[in-house]
Amino acid sequence: MNATIAFFLSLTLLGPGFGGFVPDAVGELLRAQEPASTKKKPEKATAPAWRPDSPSEVLVLVQAYYDGAGDLEAKFKQTYWNPTYAEAKKTAGKLQLKKPGKMVWNYADEQEADYYANGKTLWMVEHDTRQVIKTKVDENAEINAALKFLFGGQKLLEEFKVRYAKGDRVERYGDADHYVLELKPKKSNKHYKGLVLAVHATTGRVDSFVVYNTDGSSNYFELRNIKTNVGLKDGLFEFKLPSGYVENEE
Repeated sequence: MNATIAFFLSLTLLGPGFGGFVPDAVGELLRAQEPASTKKKPEKATAPAWRPDSPSEVLVLVQAYYDGAGDLEAKFKQTYWNPTYAEAKKTAGKLQLKKPGKMVWNYADEQEADYYANGKTLWMVEHDTRQVIKTKVDENAEINAALKFLFGGQKLLEEFKVRYAKGDRVERYGDADHYVLELKPKKSNKHYKGLVLAVHATTGRVDSFVVYNTDGSSNYFELRNIKTNVGLKDGLFEFKLPSGYVENEE
């Protein structure tokens, strides 16, 4: 999955205040890839016409959305920015989640590892090497944070400092239907430095987010066709070792 999930996915920032945010490398890269045009494009709306005075009120909306979701599935696109090589890698796939603590990250590209978790056990499936790494969910801080965030188990207002995003981040991730928030954990985290959320103004659904990692890399996730309470079966999250694969337990 390249560095942390997030989020949220796998799903967060460092030090006092908000000064720790790194430049939006993903946004700069995407802008650089846009074709030049001699015609001036009409300015798009970068925020809803009205927003709450406090960004904390938006987090309450987010919390309510995920508290009401027993399960969730969505398609995702991921852009991973590697600052060492100054390059971005784009991948896509399908995400499925179910309370408590169950998930599947299924990448379309077999060069990417898939992830399965049944609430207690986590499997990382490397198709290119036919290796499966088996660990306990509670021993993986990144997966734990992702699951808690995505399902609201991690009380956002208690865990994070929050403000409305400004400047390039609003232009890149905002539109007439989404608030853009910058979140910073109140306690330092060794895995990630920052998180930006694009929150649907009516539902509180997180439609995209960026995770800024402590190594300078970042993960930008776009979620599409999001559905909740679809009745996902528990068996979906029980990984079965395919023929020819080798499982190693850590």
